[in-house]
Amino acid sequence: MIRSLAAAELEGFISRYYAFLGHSNPRGFARQAVAAMRDPHGDAARSFILFAEAGLPLAGAHVVAPQPSDDDQNLYLSNLWFISPNDLQRLLSELLRKHPHEAAHCPLYNFSPEQLERIAPVLTSLGFGLRQAHALTFALADLPSVGLPVALEAWSEENDVLFRTVFARAEGFTPSDRWWAWLKRWRGPLIPDLWLLGRETPDQEPIGYAFYGIRRNGVDGEYYLTASGVLAKYRRSSALLRRLLLSSLPELAARSPMGTVTTLITQPDPKLIRILESLGFETQERYPLFIKLPG
Repeated sequence: MIRSLAAAELEGFISRYYAFLGHSNPRGFARQAVAAMRDPHGDAARSFILFAEAGLPLAGAHVVAPQPSDDDQNLYLSNLWFISPNDLQRLLSELLRKHPHEAAHCPLYNFSPEQLERIAPVLTSLGFGLRQAHALTFALADLPSVGLPVALEAWSEENDVLFRTVFARAEGFTPSDRWWAWLKRWRGPLIPDLWLLGRETPDQEPIGYAFYGIRRNGVDGEYYLTASGVLAKYRRSSALLRRLLLSSLPELAARSPMGTVTTLITQPDPKLIRILESLGFETQERYPLFIKLPG
């Protein structure tokens, strides 16, 4: 049997998660975690346990799933624990089936190499791939001098094919219709003014792209750098991508001068991370991430 929890059961659920991670005082950590929650009833409703017929808890997972009407159709799994990998596979298979989504993400904070080795076959059997996530944040109030800007062009339905072509040439693969639609709506509805192509001059071909999403509007708005890159022939030098990003960030600062930009690098691209850090992005955390993207 699989069911969600009542608020009174949440401490036990989290305690099992901490025990799975090897904490010395899982019950104490769980008690502190529940006390700090803003919405324990909501968190309990999003927490699921697979029970044996005798009522023994076999596996657990926390699920944040999209609503059918949401633009952002990403599902997030966390707080995984289990007795047997087969138990976790049964639980996750049912949860992924029960909650329609376009992409699924499973960050594994504080998992030891041994625990990763145990859980990896379960997630890969469900279509997930392992990445190393690198989270960075940038404060728009600290915007550096742009220097020599590139010309920017915003997305529109008329130039969607051009945007898709530039993305494909930069990334080395052609996105499917489903994948492209998912990328546009990651983190919320597509904001055309925040999806940008860059050119050396307005009459030259595009050199690359910078796509942003928005989490919150306002003076202290929150933005997300969804993807960025330059055409393959420009990749030997970091100068063009740096100029492209430097030229695009003022577009966000004009909307939210005290805002922030976050991004998550999940490809093995140390050069991109160095470029972002040279612009003032600060690394917040690194962790293993299993991700399942649209076909």
